Amino acid sequence: MNGISGIRVKIVRLDIIIGSVFPSDKTWADPLTFSTHFVYKDFMQQTNEIKISLKREYDLYSNAMAFYKNTLKAFEQKHQLSTQAFLRKFESGRLGDEADYFDWYAFAKLLAKWRKAQSAIRSAIQ
Repeated sequence: MNGISGIRVKIVRLDIIIGSVFPSDKTWADPLTFSTHFVYKDFMQQTNEIKISLKREYDLYSNAMAFYKNTLKAFEQKHQLSTQAFLRKFESGRLGDEADYFDWYAFAKLLAKWRKAQSAIRSAIQ
């Protein structure tokens, strides 16, 4: 094995799943035996593939966040209120129960979650 604990954990889980799918084949039921049948990719190739996937995810997050930002901007223009001011008023109960407010609130919270996730991805690919 390459000595990467995260990969070992995934392989052990895969061994268990395969062991339960093919219970009659004793060689597949033993995780240690299965690991001898598994062909490992070069560590650098795995690292590059992971980075490429993470960069693709980062781009997807950027596109989703652009959509959320545009939607929030539309709410701000419609209600003549910044999203931050809206959140303070809405969370304190000083606004009504209009459907628009719940949508605005949901988009603002979604954008915050996507920003946090994108930040984690950014730190992983740098």
